[in-house]
Amino acid sequence: MTAPRAGAGRSLPAVLLLLAGLVSWSAGMMEALAAGAVDSSPAAGSSASLTAQAPAAPIVPKPSAEQQQRMPTPPAQPAPPKPPPDNAKELPARQVMTLLGSKAQDLAGEDLGPVVDIVVDRSGRPRALVIDFGGFLGVGSRKIAIDWRLVHFRPENQDAPVLLHLDRAELQAAPEFVPDVEPLRMLGPPPNAPGPPYVGR
Repeated sequence: MTAPRAGAGRSLPAVLLLLAGLVSWSAGMMEALAAGAVDSSPAAGSSASLTAQAPAAPIVPKPSAEQQQRMPTPPAQPAPPKPPPDNAKELPARQVMTLLGSKAQDLAGEDLGPVVDIVVDRSGRPRALVIDFGGFLGVGSRKIAIDWRLVHFRPENQDAPVLLHLDRAELQAAPEFVPDVEPLRMLGPPPNAPGPPYVGR
């Protein structure tokens, strides 16, 4: 049987006293933190403070005046479409047709040339249809004015050419239409000949 070491009986009260002091100090710190008397933020320079800070933004150099001139100009934004006026009206597409640029043919279906103009009188009534007759790709052609009574339209078919109650031989013998020369000449029906059955359409 071994004898107890010297001082072993006195170490237990010292440990209990130390534990009581730590408990008392912890309770005081908790009360101080709750009251806001102690700054709980990490000290400057600590590792916690360094990790909480956001990384600094990179420094971008400002372009020089010469570089700014070389930069492409952004495209301009298109203006929004304007609303139609109150007096805008719609035309039934199946009942109308455009004339300028349309093909003109004789009754046999032979192409005579494109429509380039319309002649009207002082009251606004159409008097003649002008076509660019003959030639190739506009070379060697001449303008022929044709009496409006010899013109036949088919608005029910927009792609249909304008029909002329004439043939190529009559157009070859027709006088040229010159707008600035008096009198204006146009090709009409033969004298004392009955008009075509579709006159006035």
